[in-house]
Amino acid sequence: MSTQFSLDLVAATAQTLGFADDTARAHFLTSGVVDATAPAPKSTRIPMMMARRLTAGERMALDCALSLLSEHTQALVYASHHSELERNHRILSALAEHRDVSPTDFTLSVNNSAPGNLTILTKRPLTVSAISASYESFGAALTEAYLMLSDGYEEVLVVDCDGAVPEFYHPHLAAGEFTLPFASAWLLRRGANLAVTCSEHHEAEPSAVELPASLAAWRALQTSSKLSINLPGQHLQLRLAPDATVTWA
Repeated sequence: MSTQFSLDLVAATAQTLGFADDTARAHFLTSGVVDATAPAPKSTRIPMMMARRLTAGERMALDCALSLLSEHTQALVYASHHSELERNHRILSALAEHRDVSPTDFTLSVNNSAPGNLTILTKRPLTVSAISASYESFGAALTEAYLMLSDGYEEVLVVDCDGAVPEFYHPHLAAGEFTLPFASAWLLRRGANLAVTCSEHHEAEPSAVELPASLAAWRALQTSSKLSINLPGQHLQLRLAPDATVTWA
């Protein structure tokens, strides 16, 4: 079983550790390797009082969204594999140790807190859909965006992100799973310059994905000469086939 549809990819951007440095950013595009010791990029788009309350993943998500948000954007699809795992781990740790829970962690511990901050900051009444579908979150977000566009929205922004995964959970993750903060944003309209196919993964043992699908796609679509990019997930394989020049931010 597979799902196929087409979109217009207007622009895309991404961030992860080290992207404040152009050299590290260029190294990532070449190698696909993220330096876990590199600092998180700083944002000039987010007010300091808001930025200091956010995790690195949340700041990256908000900054990527602000860099692509246009006056025509009517909806936002926010996707995350682990959601606010950092905050929830701190809350559970505080409860287990009989300490007070941080009001900030409690307030921002839900899956839609980052898009909520975006609408507050921009004062834009965007339609927001929050998705968490494990390894298939990016494919699910693209599908959701396509349905929104088919329903009449002019422009939809997809933001896929995650914060750092606390070490407590590392023994329970798949081998080689990405545990660093990252974010990517994709500005989409109705059209046909990006063909998307979501199909069942038929391998007996799903391939370990070293990069999150959206971050891998952002890199591969800029650096690969292939006509299409295949991104294997846990249960589904995502295939992206671009057919036009895209603005890569």
